[in-house]
Amino acid sequence: MFSVGTASAARIRVRRGGECVFLAPGTPTLSSAPALWQGALLERHAHGPYTAETHQHLAYFLCLHLGEPAPLVWRSRGRTGEKTMGPGSIILLSRGTEDAVSFPKPVQRILLNLEPFVLQRAMPENNSGRDIELADQWGLRDAQIEYIVRALEADLEAGLPSGRLFGESLISALAVHLQHRYGVTPAKSVKPGDGLPRTRLNRVLDYVESNLHQEIALSALAETAGMSPHYFSEMFKRSTAFSPHQYVVRRRIERARKLLHNPKITVFEAAVRSGFSEPSHFTKIFRRIVGVTPTRCRTAL
Repeated sequence: MFSVGTASAARIRVRRGGECVFLAPGTPTLSSAPALWQGALLERHAHGPYTAETHQHLAYFLCLHLGEPAPLVWRSRGRTGEKTMGPGSIILLSRGTEDAVSFPKPVQRILLNLEPFVLQRAMPENNSGRDIELADQWGLRDAQIEYIVRALEADLEAGLPSGRLFGESLISALAVHLQHRYGVTPAKSVKPGDGLPRTRLNRVLDYVESNLHQEIALSALAETAGMSPHYFSEMFKRSTAFSPHQYVVRRRIERARKLLHNPKITVFEAAVRSGFSEPSHFTKIFRRIVGVTPTRCRTAL
């Protein structure tokens, strides 16, 4: 599980009265700061009654309510509203939005900041460089947003066993969904076609093989292919029948299998040299794909 620990400097902040201050009170119980997701920062909080005076958001902001229903009073863009935030209720705001909120009772919530470039690069036709405006949402219910945010939370709780690629793939999918569903000017859908051209696919596959032992970012794969992360993911899956994350995991397991043929290489060393930082996760994935544990696989050689 990732707690803030030494990464406490990386916090979700807003501008209030000319200063940048923490958005939520207290210390988050979970933070994605150590995960180094590009352009995204997630925090989970549990705190008592709280009022945040007028502040401006420095990035796209999403809040997912957890736990028992709790009242919310908000003021934004000359409007005021009251809402009972039940489990799964969502707040969604664009960068630059100014608001004030009050929680009269204790709340549990997940906060997520997305930098503008995360939404800008999610779609291949967006080359303007301008911020994408989202329609403000106070108390929204959206099962897809909730699923993605809870999946990010679960991955952090587990210690990011699959590395950055899994989380960044989820964030890219979330950015596309936000644009299509809540963009003031909805993004155009682009069909992924028949897959990546062979030369681009080979460049990506070569990059994967050369970097299996270390972190692989979705943005690096997309840049190698010369396209946006989400469009790349769709095209890659059409070309290989696997998502980028699934493909990388399978290649790592295949490398581990080959390493296990060498009796001088321990199971732990095979895992590390194949890009798995957690032995238990390595064993679990190996068994799911190969059908036996790494130790049993070596015994059978």
